[in-house]
Amino acid sequence: MKIIFLQDVRNIGHKYDVKDVSDGYARNFLFPNRLAEPATDGALKKIEEMRAMHEKEEAATMKQLGEVKRQIEAVTLEFPLKADKSGAPFASVNKDTILSALRDHKFVTTERVGIDLKYPIKEFGAHTVAIDLKKGFVANLKISVVKEE
Repeated sequence: MKIIFLQDVRNIGHKYDVKDVSDGYARNFLFPNRLAEPATDGALKKIEEMRAMHEKEEAATMKQLGEVKRQIEAVTLEFPLKADKSGAPFASVNKDTILSALRDHKFVTTERVGIDLKYPIKEFGAHTVAIDLKKGFVANLKISVVKEE
């Protein structure tokens, strides 16, 4: 049976692909779970329009992610931390602190980004943290941890 995938199905097909699958698999799994629909002439025309719109949206998203990456790499975020008498910081800069700063500077909104930070930063000075914006875009954020006066 020839079907059109409406969503990605692992190891079978991707969204908007047209493939042949067994009749039972289509009727008993794909159709009830709204993962696919039969490949009729009308459905094929509709899918082509949806695919074109999806590709256009995807191109706009990629352009926006590239711009966000450029903006993130152009700034240095400063985090002031209190220090004790020996000069060691009392606190640290962690993933939540960095995410909050990115949201305060309007680089990201509600979406979650991947912050590659194995351990919280507990040293004063300049650091670089990789920010995964998804879809292959990784920005290198410069962080400066300074003593709070």
